[in-house]
Amino acid sequence: EKKEKKEKRDRDDEDGETTKKARVEDSPAAAADGDDDDAPMTFKSADGKTKSGSTPAPPAPGTFPTSSTKVYMGNLAWSIDEAAIGEAFADCGEVVSIKWFEEKETKKFLGAGVVEFDSTEAAARAVAAAGRQVHNRETKIRPWEERGNTGEEKRAAKAAKFEVKPMGPKPPGCYTLFMGNLNFAIDDDAIYKFFKEGADAEMVAVRWLTNKESGEFRGVGFADFADDENLDRAATLNGKPCMGRPIRMDWQAPK
Repeated sequence: EKKEKKEKRDRDDEDGETTKKARVEDSPAAAADGDDDDAPMTFKSADGKTKSGSTPAPPAPGTFPTSSTKVYMGNLAWSIDEAAIGEAFADCGEVVSIKWFEEKETKKFLGAGVVEFDSTEAAARAVAAAGRQVHNRETKIRPWEERGNTGEEKRAAKAAKFEVKPMGPKPPGCYTLFMGNLNFAIDDDAIYKFFKEGADAEMVAVRWLTNKESGEFRGVGFADFADDENLDRAATLNGKPCMGRPIRMDWQAPK
């Protein structure tokens, strides 16, 4: 009799585990753990009811949404500061903050930054004012692209096909390559190895671009070469994978 009761409990336990497993596999949480990035997404409202079509469509592949209040400003004079920017664009609106771009190692200012205004209208007026003279230099201005943080934006960026843009004409006396779309974990040794193993080109120095205030690496750098031979060989790697990301390169004219 005890043996029969034990066998019955074992059968009940097995049935219970089977039912539980089936419920887990059929649940939305289990489906969310899958690798199917193309599966349709659903969203729940505050009352817990599922609905679709209530959120904006994700950005097109390879693009990021532009900030409504931030703009990129380039070609800035080395003498520029927040007060000068605020005064030069006072007719556009109030400047809330500025993040300057600088080299990762030397902290040298690179003549560009991200300027945040107090309203969408102010940022739009600033973009319309592109080319305005500030400290005797024409300011390059465009909307600032926010890097995607949501699941939709990450999937859109991942699905994007990287289009390799041809490098422009090589300036006279150029021995430096601009490098973009870099892996944020890159370092001096990794980029040296990339050029040496990929094109038998020896790099003599590298400079990384960082945010002036936060020190955050911006995924951009400059590689120096000793002669045209090494420089030209390195340039053949434009668009090639570097630490899992296609590197974007162009000539950097000497100053």
